[in-house]
Amino acid sequence: MSGHPKVLNGLMERRALEAAFAELGSTTDPELLMQRAREIAGHGDAAVPVLLNLLNSSDPQMRGGLGQVAAHLDRNLIVPALRAAARSRERSDRARLAALTLLDRYLHEPVEDALLSDLQDPHTVAGESLRELLHEMDQNPYAVLEYLTQLAGQPPDVPRMILDAIPSAPDSPHLVTLLRMLAQDADHALATAAIEQLARRRTALAARALAALELTLPADLAALAGRAERKLRMSGVTGAESEPWLMPASDLWLLLSPVDAQGAQMMWFLAPPDDAGEYTILSVVTQDAAGIIGCTELSGVPAGELPGPQGLGHVHRIAHRSEGWPVMLLEAPLAAGRRAICEALEWHWAAGTPAPLSYRLLNPVIWSDGHASEPVKPDEQPPSDDDPGATAILLDHPAFLGWHWWPEDLPVAEGWGGQSVGARARSRAAIEVALAQFGPEVGASYARRLYAMQRWLSLASDQPAAELTAVAARQMEAELPQASAFARRLARAGFEIALLR
Repeated sequence: MSGHPKVLNGLMERRALEAAFAELGSTTDPELLMQRAREIAGHGDAAVPVLLNLLNSSDPQMRGGLGQVAAHLDRNLIVPALRAAARSRERSDRARLAALTLLDRYLHEPVEDALLSDLQDPHTVAGESLRELLHEMDQNPYAVLEYLTQLAGQPPDVPRMILDAIPSAPDSPHLVTLLRMLAQDADHALATAAIEQLARRRTALAARALAALELTLPADLAALAGRAERKLRMSGVTGAESEPWLMPASDLWLLLSPVDAQGAQMMWFLAPPDDAGEYTILSVVTQDAAGIIGCTELSGVPAGELPGPQGLGHVHRIAHRSEGWPVMLLEAPLAAGRRAICEALEWHWAAGTPAPLSYRLLNPVIWSDGHASEPVKPDEQPPSDDDPGATAILLDHPAFLGWHWWPEDLPVAEGWGGQSVGARARSRAAIEVALAQFGPEVGASYARRLYAMQRWLSLASDQPAAELTAVAARQMEAELPQASAFARRLARAGFEIALLR
């Protein structure tokens, strides 16, 4: 009888774990999902058999939750258990493939190709996986994000098997969404095959997807998508159907932030408020040398939290919860946001990395009119170099608020600051040390940021500041950019911040 309480406690813990795992499948908030995964992992080895029993789940959201739990468990417990599950022929192919996914994506463990080839019928698994995705997207179109995230962690043959399974899948508009996202993959062969499949679908939805792809792909793939879209139209495919779950794409207007100290720029594409007076916003954030670093849809934003359109060139100042000052947002032509996105995409293409999945999913909203807008070229006067030292005053302009520069690996030495006699001389010396690292590469980065700011200021009808910004940009392109007054002022601002820290 003495063993009964132990057995009973074990059963109660298992039931509690099963309930906790079940909640993972309905948890969409990333922070809450991580919290629940940590709580489950806190049960240690008791959580492992429950996790293994759920590997056969058809729910992509659940599989993502299993991955988070696995990542928080003791590796000495979970890695051997998942390897054993992947090898076990008694388990279904779906469960074995899920075990491989968790090992590869969440635990960064090498996966032997032999394990994949040992699956009884990987093509059948691919078709079943695709049908599961379509079912999930009927309930939540955003399920494709988790699905493709998991797919990226699979061996290279798996995405192609999924693509090959699409023609045999039940007809669904979600297939167009999936093909459109695969067409933006870094794998050129996979992207090409996805475009070719879209071209064979002969629907207005496929034609609209191809039109958007033409505007957001590298040149060779863009040309392929454009030819495919024109052939569909010439063959009699008509209509402007778009994926119905996407935010409204008509009558968009754009709010564009200045470039910040880290080279990031935010743009909000806004649809008109709905009948409840609420906005839907597509927020895209780009960063110099990194490309697109964020893309999010915000829905249900009360109209009272945002200003209404005032006309192109108007600068709004919107209170921001995390900043100590209002955020400046310029009403700009849509082409200004599209240009910034195209420039960011070029960083992805050069690096051979795809844009974030969220951008790949939501970007048809940006290209909704089906036409590539000409880059915005505001009227510019030839900048004068009469007084290059005047560029230092740019950092007093509200649009440059927060701009500074300091080498990340340069600590502020004790005695560089302070109010004692000679502190000013020591700070000048510190800035000279920092500027030694402000070479051509840093200068080129700031030149790009400054040219973007020149365009922003021109659109805001602040031509004097725009002209001065062009001068500063040209200084950054010089052989010794650290000699410019603008660079020295940047370093001084960075030094002051480093002192405070």
